[in-house]
Amino acid sequence: MSTVERRHHAPRQAPRQPGLRTESRAAIGLGIAGFLVAGATFVTPKGEVAGACWTVGFALFFGALVMAVVGIVHARGDRLSALPTSAAGWVALLCFIAGAALLFGPFAEFSLALALVSAGAAVLGVGALRERSLAVIALPLLGGTFVLAFLLGELLIGHE
Repeated sequence: MSTVERRHHAPRQAPRQPGLRTESRAAIGLGIAGFLVAGATFVTPKGEVAGACWTVGFALFFGALVMAVVGIVHARGDRLSALPTSAAGWVALLCFIAGAALLFGPFAEFSLALALVSAGAAVLGVGALRERSLAVIALPLLGGTFVLAFLLGELLIGHE
């Protein structure tokens, strides 16, 4: 059988159905669950239960973010890699590492700024530069989610 005949006998793939992919649906569901759990902080009495609701809610947000970004990488046909593949990916990873190193030192305030820079570079890398490193997807988003949870917690809940 010639190559031309094999092409004509090859099974055709079904056309892609419009709508959301499975990863996107799961990410949206996880994000809504995170919103509801974090929102439970405001209806529970202050204390450990409220703090646990806030923490678990933002952990679910983080999971939703990672699932959404991995879904974007898969949707464009790229495979995940271990090491960064772009300059923005390296900047994001190095800023995360520097922020984690400064977190427990005398310059802990700089770690919050580095976490935001790291998350911004990761979003730029994945969005514009086709970054596909799992470390660049997960770690900087973790830092950005932590800073968001910390700042919103301070503004909305405050200290006891």
